[in-house]
Amino acid sequence: MQTDLQDEQSKIIAQLELLNAKIDKQNSIRHVFGMAIIYGIGFFVGSAIIATIAFGILSPWIGQIDWVRDNFERGSMMGRSY
Repeated sequence: MQTDLQDEQSKIIAQLELLNAKIDKQNSIRHVFGMAIIYGIGFFVGSAIIATIAFGILSPWIGQIDWVRDNFERGSMMGRSY
């Protein structure tokens, strides 16, 4: 009975040591910096996708705004080469 308890305690201690090592790795500057870069790129790409979809859906209404239409037509004229 006593040896079973000691075996269980040693297993728990080994698991706690593994968990502490993993937490130390996750809290390291290198890991945090890498995750921040990955999340930043994901946020940028996701925002671009959402903005593209939103502008695609809303473009008929956005095109009806006078200053948007005027600037688009002005830009179209400047782009032409005759």
